[in-house]
Amino acid sequence: MQRELRQQVSALEASGEPLQRIAVALSGGKDSTVALHLVREWAAQRRLELVALAIDEGIAGYRAPALECARRGCDALGVELRISSYRDLVGMGLDELLQAQPPAGSPCSPCGILRRRALNLAAREVGVDALVLGHNLDDCAQTVLMNHARGDVARLQRMAPHLHRQPGMVPRLLPLRRIPEQEVYLLALLQGWEFHTGDCPHAAAAQRNLFRDLLLQLEQAQPGTRHGLLRGMDRMRESLEAPQSLARCPTCGEPAGGAGECQFCRRFGVFAV
Repeated sequence: MQRELRQQVSALEASGEPLQRIAVALSGGKDSTVALHLVREWAAQRRLELVALAIDEGIAGYRAPALECARRGCDALGVELRISSYRDLVGMGLDELLQAQPPAGSPCSPCGILRRRALNLAAREVGVDALVLGHNLDDCAQTVLMNHARGDVARLQRMAPHLHRQPGMVPRLLPLRRIPEQEVYLLALLQGWEFHTGDCPHAAAAQRNLFRDLLLQLEQAQPGTRHGLLRGMDRMRESLEAPQSLARCPTCGEPAGGAGECQFCRRFGVFAV
């Protein structure tokens, strides 16, 4: 993990100033909990400031116990925890929002848009140079496969880890991206690190579930598929030019992946606080 993190940090620092303060996006689940513990050790070696950022989506019966795990973990490690919420962004939690504006597809789509916005705003507010996410090998390989299925090369270029700085966007680092989900889970158990084990009540409707099942079948039939997808993406990105600078949303001024309004304003502008 530390080797992967060193490589990502070195590439990022080559495009700007050295990192001085970093954040870990902490949900209280196994992946972000493992990331917090390992990054804390690495940050201490480099004498970097570390803060944890959590997002309260407003999902009844699910987020509250996860945040309690996150809070206890941060207290034990002596790491500051900052909590933001969807209510701060749109005046209501996800459960209320889904009733006010039922999505055409999976609830995970609007949730993802809100989470990305909330994390980026929180990371900028606390003044960090990079944001660590706990995505494991399975998560990353699924995302690569989903983007390939859509033929979305631009999104593949923009995927974390971010090796180039973009105005208004705090770069993301993925130290666990080559570690299978089962190994992350096993490490947390062996170390005795407390983490939340509950499942989001909306997760069953996620489009990602199809790609998770497909990838597991591919991995069983052809071991190494997950790592192969990541290697292929890395090589493709090396052969392409650096991604174009993100546009600015004409409505809110935040970074946008394409021309016109950003996804947040298109979908939630009427609710924005």
